[in-house]
Amino acid sequence: MSPHTEWLVGNDRARAALGLSAGSDLAMLGRPGESGPPTVLDLVSPVGERVDFDGPAAGAMVALADLASATDSFPLVVAAADLSISFPAVLDLLDKPGVATGVQVVLPESVDHGLAHLTAARVGGDGKLVESVGTAGYVVTRPNRVLPGLLRVAPGHRAAAAAAWREAAVVAPADADPFALAVLALVRSGIPVQAVPLGPFAFSRGDSSADGAAGGPWRQRLRGASRGGDGFFSTYAVRPLSRKVTGIGLRLGWSPNAVTAASVALGVLAAGLVATGSRGLWVVASVLVQVSLVIDCVDGEIARFTRRFSAFGAWLDAVGDRVKEYSVFAALAVVGSRTGDHAWTLAIVAMAVVTVRHLEDYAYEHRLRPLRLSRPDVLPLDQERDLGPEQDRITFEPPPSRRQTMIHWVKKVIHMPIAERYLLISLGLLTGNPRVVLWLLIITVSLSVIWTQGGRTVKALTRRDGVLPARPDAGWGHLDVQLDLGPVARLAGHVMRLPFLAACLALVLLTTSAVVMIVQHRTPVAFLVVLLGALVIGAGARQPVADVMDWQLPAFLWFVEAAVIATVGWVHLDAAGQGLAFAFLAAVAYHRYDVVYRLRDTGEPAAAWLPLAGLGVDGRLLSVLAVAAWAPDALPAVLVVGTMWLTVLYLAESTAGWRRWIVAQRPDPAKPPAFAPGISE
Repeated sequence: MSPHTEWLVGNDRARAALGLSAGSDLAMLGRPGESGPPTVLDLVSPVGERVDFDGPAAGAMVALADLASATDSFPLVVAAADLSISFPAVLDLLDKPGVATGVQVVLPESVDHGLAHLTAARVGGDGKLVESVGTAGYVVTRPNRVLPGLLRVAPGHRAAAAAAWREAAVVAPADADPFALAVLALVRSGIPVQAVPLGPFAFSRGDSSADGAAGGPWRQRLRGASRGGDGFFSTYAVRPLSRKVTGIGLRLGWSPNAVTAASVALGVLAAGLVATGSRGLWVVASVLVQVSLVIDCVDGEIARFTRRFSAFGAWLDAVGDRVKEYSVFAALAVVGSRTGDHAWTLAIVAMAVVTVRHLEDYAYEHRLRPLRLSRPDVLPLDQERDLGPEQDRITFEPPPSRRQTMIHWVKKVIHMPIAERYLLISLGLLTGNPRVVLWLLIITVSLSVIWTQGGRTVKALTRRDGVLPARPDAGWGHLDVQLDLGPVARLAGHVMRLPFLAACLALVLLTTSAVVMIVQHRTPVAFLVVLLGALVIGAGARQPVADVMDWQLPAFLWFVEAAVIATVGWVHLDAAGQGLAFAFLAAVAYHRYDVVYRLRDTGEPAAAWLPLAGLGVDGRLLSVLAVAAWAPDALPAVLVVGTMWLTVLYLAESTAGWRRWIVAQRPDPAKPPAFAPGISE
C-alpha cells in the first residue's frame, strides 16, 4: 500500500497517541528477532527505565520484580523481544482509556502460521479478563486465545506484580517462556489482567505470524474500528461503506457526536419526506434511511480508531437510533391517517414490538451475565493445572464449519437487528403504501420476538441455561429498576403476596379483558380491571423480584401499557388524538431505553423517586383510563400535558444522572487503581 493511501486513513490528530503510557518503564524479555525490538518503543518514548533480559525464566522474573518495585508513578510495559508489531497495533493496549493492567490477546483462527508456538490462554465468557495461561510446566484448560507478547501493568498494580514475580522466580520451570510466565504469575496472584483484543493487525513472533487484514497498519486499524457482532446486512453491506466514510471523517477531523447528530438529522429528514406522501420523495427517503444507517456506524468507528470514547456518546448514538426509527413510524402514520386508516394504531404496535424486542434481549442477556463473568483461576504457582475440571479439553476448539457459520448468520437475521429493520423500511417505502411498511415491520419483528422468547423461555423453565434465580434477599438489581412500577403496584406489594407466574398469567387475562372492555365502550369497567391488574402484579412482583421467568417482566409491562393506550386511542380519539397517544408512549419508550443504556454502560440506575414522579406503568394507565371513562373530551389535553411532563421529567433526570456519572469518572491522578490481592475485579 502506498504512503498516500495510508495517509488517507486519518490526519495527524487521529493517529496521535494520547500519551497514556508515555514514560513507562520497559522490560524486553528474550532474544530480539531479526527485525529488531518491537515498535512499542515509539509509543512509550521517552522510556523511563529499560531492562533487557535474555536468560532463564527465573532470572527474568527477578529482573521484572526489581523493575516493578522501583516506582509506582508510571506504567510498566513488558514485551517479548522477538515480537514484531506495528505502532497502530499496540494503541488499544498501551494508549486506550480504561485499560489498567492488560495483555494483548488474539483469536487462534487469526494466526496464519505457527499457532502451536504461541502461548495459549483462556479469556472469560464476557471477554474482559484473562482467566488462565499455559506455558511449559503449566496446563490451561479450555484455551480460547493466544498471547502475541505485549503486557501493560498499571502503576497501582506494580507492587503486587513485583510480589507475584518474586514468587514465580522460586518455582519457575527452566524451559518456561518468560513472557508467558510473567502473565501467568499476575493472573494466579489475583491481579485483574484485562484481555485486550489485538484486532486485524499483522504481527510475528519467532515462527508464528498473522497477516492481518488487507493493507498497511493504519488501514488495518480502520478495519478493526468496525464493531464486531453486527448482523448480516450490517457486516457485509453497511460496514464496508461506513469504513470508507470513516476514513474521510478521520482525515477531516469529524467528532463522533457531530456524526451522530448528522445521522439523526438525516433520519428525521427522511421521516419528513415520508410525511409528504409523495411517491418520488419516498424513494429519496428510502435512500436517506440507508445513508443515515451508514453514517450511524461512522461515529463509533471514529471513536474506536481515535480511542476517544464517552458513555454519553454511546447513549446519544443509541437514543438517536430510536428517534430516527420512531420518526419514520410517525410519518407513515401521518400519511396513512389521511385515508381514514387507523395508521397511528399500527405505528404504536410497530413501536411497541421493536421496544419489546430490545427490552427482552437486554433482560435476558443480563440474566446470563453471572455465567459469563470472567473468573481468573487464582491459585499457587506450584500447581501445574488450573482450576478447570480434569475432563476439560486442553486444546483449541476447531474453527466453525460452513454449516455452523450459515446457522449463525441465519439466527442473526431472524433476530432482526437494526440494519435489517432499516432495510425493511427502505424496501417498504418503495411500495408507496404506509400500511405495507408498518405491517412488514410488525410481522417480522413479532416473529423475531416469538423465536427468541420461545427458545429462551424453554431454556429458562428447564434450567438448561444454567441460571439460578436470584435470592429474594439479594437486594434490588437491574431488573427491579426496569419494571417502572408505580404507587398502586408498590403499595400492593407491601401488603399482599402472590406467586410470580400466577400473577403474570392473571395480568395477561386482565389486560385482554381490559382491551375487550375498551373496544366495547365499557371503559369504566376497563379501569377497574386494570386497577385489579395493578394490585395483582404488584403482589406478584414484590421487589426485589426473584423468579426463573422474572426477566420477561420489563418487556411484558411495556407491552401491556402500549396495548391498553393504543386501544384507548383507537376507540376514543380521532387521528390527531391517536398521534398524541403515540407521542405519549414514545416518551415512555425513551425512558425505558434510557434506563437500559444507563445500566448497561454505567451500572447506575435512574433515581429511586422517578417511577413515582412518572406514576409508573400502573399510575399512567389508571390516569389515562380514568379520563377516557369519565371525561373523554379532556383526553387529548391530558395526553399533551402528560407527554410534556414525562418528556421534561425523564430528560432532566437522565441528563443529571449522566452528568453525575461522567464527573465521577474523571481520573484522580493521586488515586491508583483499586486492587486487593487474591480478589478478581
